[in-house]
Amino acid sequence: MMPPNAPRIHVRAALTQDIEHLGFVEAACFEAKRQSSRKSLTRSLQSPHQRVGLAVLVSDQGQDTVAGAAILFVYPKSLRLYSIATLPAFQGCGVGKALLEWATDEAQSMGRNKLSLEADANNQALIAWYKKQAFAVETTLPNYYGPGEDGVRMVRHFHTNQTSPRVALITETPSLWSYQLPNVIAITPIDYLNDPQWQKSETLRVINICNDHSDQSLGYYASLLAAARNHRIMPDVIAIKDWVSHSTRKRLSERYTDAINEALEAIDGDEFELPVIFERATNPKNDDLAKKLSRSLGSPLLKVRFRKDTSDSAPATWHIQSVRALSLRETVKKYQTTLDRAVPTFFAKRRFQNIELPSYRYDLAILVNPEEENPPSCHEALQRLQKAAERKGFYVEQITAKDRKRINEFDALLIRETTAVNHHTYRIAREAVTEGLVVIDDPWSILRCANKIFLYERLTRARILQPKAWLFYVNKDWRLSYPNLPFPLVIKRPEGCFSKGVFRVENAKELDQLLATLFKEMDVVIGQEFLPSDFDWRIGILNNKPLFACQYFMATGHWQVCNWASEDGGEDGFHLFGDSKCIPIPEVPKAVIQTAKRAAACIGDGLYGVDLKESNGRVYVIEVNDNPNIEVGIEDIIEGYSLYERVAEDLARRIEEKRETAASVKAR
Repeated sequence: MMPPNAPRIHVRAALTQDIEHLGFVEAACFEAKRQSSRKSLTRSLQSPHQRVGLAVLVSDQGQDTVAGAAILFVYPKSLRLYSIATLPAFQGCGVGKALLEWATDEAQSMGRNKLSLEADANNQALIAWYKKQAFAVETTLPNYYGPGEDGVRMVRHFHTNQTSPRVALITETPSLWSYQLPNVIAITPIDYLNDPQWQKSETLRVINICNDHSDQSLGYYASLLAAARNHRIMPDVIAIKDWVSHSTRKRLSERYTDAINEALEAIDGDEFELPVIFERATNPKNDDLAKKLSRSLGSPLLKVRFRKDTSDSAPATWHIQSVRALSLRETVKKYQTTLDRAVPTFFAKRRFQNIELPSYRYDLAILVNPEEENPPSCHEALQRLQKAAERKGFYVEQITAKDRKRINEFDALLIRETTAVNHHTYRIAREAVTEGLVVIDDPWSILRCANKIFLYERLTRARILQPKAWLFYVNKDWRLSYPNLPFPLVIKRPEGCFSKGVFRVENAKELDQLLATLFKEMDVVIGQEFLPSDFDWRIGILNNKPLFACQYFMATGHWQVCNWASEDGGEDGFHLFGDSKCIPIPEVPKAVIQTAKRAAACIGDGLYGVDLKESNGRVYVIEVNDNPNIEVGIEDIIEGYSLYERVAEDLARRIEEKRETAASVKAR
């Protein structure tokens, strides 16, 4: 036993920076032929299907000493303990038991019903120890470790009274959900956002029937973070945005014109509302139309309003006028009979949606705003980009928001205007994708990068190092949740750009004042620890490859790269920004490049600017930006004209891949 004043044993998730520790444990605990290679250990750290735990001894002085490690493989119904090791100096101190408890906690938190492992059949002492930890021998594995070196598979089962839910129904009124369905549970959005059970689940299907899906609401964040957690979500944030899109309603009206007019031909009057309740209608004759609309709009509870068009020169036709979400309360009150009919069938099936996108010719639209004060690319950079694209075979036209209706004339859209979710840049990007264009920035990247809370959750899930963060909720006292917050603290509006929604508070009073202001507009705010530094790294990533690397230095006398509150300097406004320095990619620390690539991959394969800080020998991701700055004499100072050629080449590659895909589908 360890003495009373001995260091505490703590098992934490291993980080990329722990690769040396893991290699040391492997070398010290296993003979050479059974050791995992550095490449294998790196894969374990990065794989979403593995978990790596590092056991450390924490002294009263706060010093950590690595004592052991374990690697888990994640399977759909079980976890496999691939490797567990305790350094010889700490054997007999409880390190192995702590690692097993960590593995058990991981299995149970992910809803797995068993934990398995392999052990040397000749090591009876080890097998006996595993048996004390509730493992039982399941089978013998002849020659498992080599000729004549048998192994045994041991299993620990977890018996619970309830099956882990596979479907989470998110609603503000879960008490109104009266159906007892296997593997289905009704929970509040707060429960889904905060409970570790849902944060760690790997196989959850989420159905969001909150009353409010508007921007910054809890219902909105339920869908947003479901995507960050890789849960299958209905509706996703894209679908929620589509409900209010005139173009989406028009396309659906055209796509289902026969089904709509057939279903509504006997309706008197010029308007009609169709409740869509888990793919069923109040009139069973309209079930087919309800199913089509539910799947196309990506939501189980909707009310679709139709309006009849009449004229002397054409027969009367119906079109979709508006779409809104139905709340569970309204559904139970008005449509209980239909709900009873729809629920059993709906929850017994799996549904997927396929969208066919057309392809076009080599024409490139670059979306710009001539009136923008700080655009992502200056005029000269746009000219270089246009010339590079023309040399790659593009017809290039700079368009503005007023050209939105012409978007289907092009094969690709490159956005060089500052993007935002509630903005024409997002709407144009969404329409362009629907029309079949290659789009940078695509609407998914805009949504994911625009929201700091999504980013934090997404990067955390990928085990990418970030500053510590805390979520603050409206009408919830933060002091009860976080009694020991470190100050100063950085507070961020969930959606913002150019650091305009980023604040620093020095104490609890300033935090209260700022939250009171922000909660007038939103329900959730994120805070992060303050990491001081002389500069931030900005790594440009295109198609998961580094495009440029810059060091952005802090504005004079300020804690950020840009001091928006500054009133000093000349008329050109450059006094707002600190200096910058472009660095050749080979000269950038490998950890910075690799971390940037991993962070960008969490968003997609588009064009991103990853902001990072180096602190105490570690690399932290601050955020991932879509639509990063590319300006003459700053980001292009190393690569020069070839930087713009690489962007054009990537657009051409994407168009060709889309055409090849379309041709392959047609050939079938």
